[in-house]
Amino acid sequence: MEGITVKWLLCLYLSIYLTLNFVSSTYNPGSKKTYIVHVDVSSIPPAFTHHIDWYSSLLKSVAAVSPQEIDEEEEQSVVMYTYQSSFHGMAVRLTQEEAEKLESQNGVVGVLPEVKYKLHTTRSPLFLGLEPQDTTSVWSEKLADHDVVVGVLDTGIWPESPSFNDTGFTAVPAHWKGACEVGRGFQKHHCNKKIVGARSFYRGYEAAAGRINEEREHKSARDEDGHGTHTAATVAGSPVHGANLLGYAYGTARGMSPGARIAVYKVCWKGGCFSSDILAAVDAAVEDGVNVMSISLGGGVSSYHRDSLSIAAFGAMEKGVFISCSAGNGGPDPVSLTNVSPWITTVGASTMDRDFPGSVKLGSGVTLKGVSLYKGRRNLSPKLMYPLVYTGANSSSPDPGSLCLEGTLDPHTVSGKIVICDRGISPRVQKGEVVKQAGGVGMILSNTAANGEELVADCHLLPAVAVGEKEGKTIKQYAMRGRHPTGNLAFYGTKLGIRPSPVVAAFSSRGPNFISLEIMKPDLVAPGVNILAAWTGDTGPSSLETDQRRVGFNILSGTSMSCPHVSGVAALLKARHPEWSPAAIKSALMTTAYIHDNNHKPLIDSSTGGPSGPYDHGAGHINPVRAVDPGLIYDIGAQNYFDFLCTQGLTQTQLVVFAKFSNRTCRHTLSGPSDLNYPAISVVFPEDKRVSAVKIHRTVTNVGPPSSNYHVVISQFKGVDVKVEPSVLTFSKTYQKLSYEVTLTTKVRQTAPESGALIWKDGVHRVRSPVVITWLSPI
Repeated sequence: MEGITVKWLLCLYLSIYLTLNFVSSTYNPGSKKTYIVHVDVSSIPPAFTHHIDWYSSLLKSVAAVSPQEIDEEEEQSVVMYTYQSSFHGMAVRLTQEEAEKLESQNGVVGVLPEVKYKLHTTRSPLFLGLEPQDTTSVWSEKLADHDVVVGVLDTGIWPESPSFNDTGFTAVPAHWKGACEVGRGFQKHHCNKKIVGARSFYRGYEAAAGRINEEREHKSARDEDGHGTHTAATVAGSPVHGANLLGYAYGTARGMSPGARIAVYKVCWKGGCFSSDILAAVDAAVEDGVNVMSISLGGGVSSYHRDSLSIAAFGAMEKGVFISCSAGNGGPDPVSLTNVSPWITTVGASTMDRDFPGSVKLGSGVTLKGVSLYKGRRNLSPKLMYPLVYTGANSSSPDPGSLCLEGTLDPHTVSGKIVICDRGISPRVQKGEVVKQAGGVGMILSNTAANGEELVADCHLLPAVAVGEKEGKTIKQYAMRGRHPTGNLAFYGTKLGIRPSPVVAAFSSRGPNFISLEIMKPDLVAPGVNILAAWTGDTGPSSLETDQRRVGFNILSGTSMSCPHVSGVAALLKARHPEWSPAAIKSALMTTAYIHDNNHKPLIDSSTGGPSGPYDHGAGHINPVRAVDPGLIYDIGAQNYFDFLCTQGLTQTQLVVFAKFSNRTCRHTLSGPSDLNYPAISVVFPEDKRVSAVKIHRTVTNVGPPSSNYHVVISQFKGVDVKVEPSVLTFSKTYQKLSYEVTLTTKVRQTAPESGALIWKDGVHRVRSPVVITWLSPI
């Protein structure tokens, strides 16, 4: 966090905001685009008996042609979706002029352009303490008869995978109202007591990218990509013994909540994921009766009220649905987060204690460590040293040649050699394919400064080892300076406990939350590097079209993999505590998270090698065993979140999109955004130096023993004195609520944010809230 000035962050925010708004407004105004229309149904004129009739009238009133010229078929081609479960509105095809007219109509509270989202692309249950140890454990398989349904919004599912076996499951929960939609490659029998629902959403995609080619892609919930199958299995996969990827990571694969049911919502296609389809899926999932939603997707965000997923998630939260989203893979750059709304649990990625080591031996006698998942017939002879080549101009700065992009490698230069390629621009495994096609016999994949020493293993198509930035520089300098540089590669299978873990992944997106510095994001980190889970039968493990290998399990990395870990643990908590709200579950996860690795040292940021901070790891690394019994929780209701929005300078019209079901109004219960009863505390001192003290308030609910006494421990800060009143909380019953006040008084204004923690202890529980303090400086 050091070196990140508030002035710089605010300038970056302004740049991002202007860029997003410029991009969304620079296109041909005469062409039709997809818009998400948010409406206030309380404004329906009395003449209309149904909101659909009102929508039709609104569209006809802004049409470029006269209403009489619009027939029913044309109107249906304009309206792609109507939404009514998570919010009220529709997805429609309009020109820019029509959209502007529509936004001025009475009852229309927002018209937002379609947004394209990106996918944020076993050992973890045991690593997290979730492996069944005995039949009395709350984490044991005796919990398999619970009724929690997790909705997974992704690329679909491969139902034949043994991870979705429903043996031993009881009847589908009575509250479930979902459907098993039939389409090419997906029939009724593909749903069972594990996969209780399957739907696909593609109207927004087809409107933007053209009709789906059904010869290349299943227009159904069947997953040909693999990403959705992997995330669904990570959330709630049934135990599969002997799971592995080409022999790597051999063991029992199971999801975080193996007894939970899965509802599949396919919203992503080969050309991307579009907001109108995602919102239709959220709307359907709420109506179907999901308890938890896992969304490993992200798009650009400029404000809460212009982020359609944020608005839909608010409506889902009101209905009691816990929503977990991936933070994004934009790290280690600061302010790179997506899905930052406080009612969403935002998950970053970290490593586990399992590794797939490889090594590079140079002709100079030096051996350097790396990682790889390569296993194939095209092996290098361990007795030979092969010519080594690096086509870049500089060992420190990647260029088109060193990046091994398609068409950049000369076969005369690389044939028969091990080629050194820099990470960046193109997919890692695709670089190996380029080397292979040019005649290279192997690849060394070198990290650049953007990746540091973080190592991500890949299932390459030729012998290949990935190395860190320092090792990469050593190898490149040897290749560029040696007279006849040579090398060889070796692969050592699966190893446990050879590195400190967890470590924050370099690719994991970082805070702060540029919309509201007072809401600390990300919320948590969870395993997201080298995760083994089920895979599609349509695609090879490298995801390249040229990869003809087929595997039942694959190993992937990304915050897409960390998100379903949290979703699955949330499902376990919901099963154990069905009365808990989404905010209560988030609180239990955040206040029990840890910030030390398995060597009892502070969590490390793999991009720097130094300690990570709250903008990197949030409240810390998820700790499921402690989360089931957190002692105290910070609960937040829908009205509390709405009152937070009232502190954000939104107009009444902008606020209406969050008040669609309850006609909420601002009750002004918060003195400022820092007063939201969030499990993390983030305080911002304004530019005005006369404001030397800030007070915030929190309320905790006792979910531990009826009679308990908690005392507070607070970190020491350079810039402020902190006083907590009262310093002792005495509870006499379960679910009793007690409040406390925190006063922060400036001693010396700091140029960079400070972080620490506020912890309530009762001798058994340790309820930890991260604290971040920021001083704004004049721009």
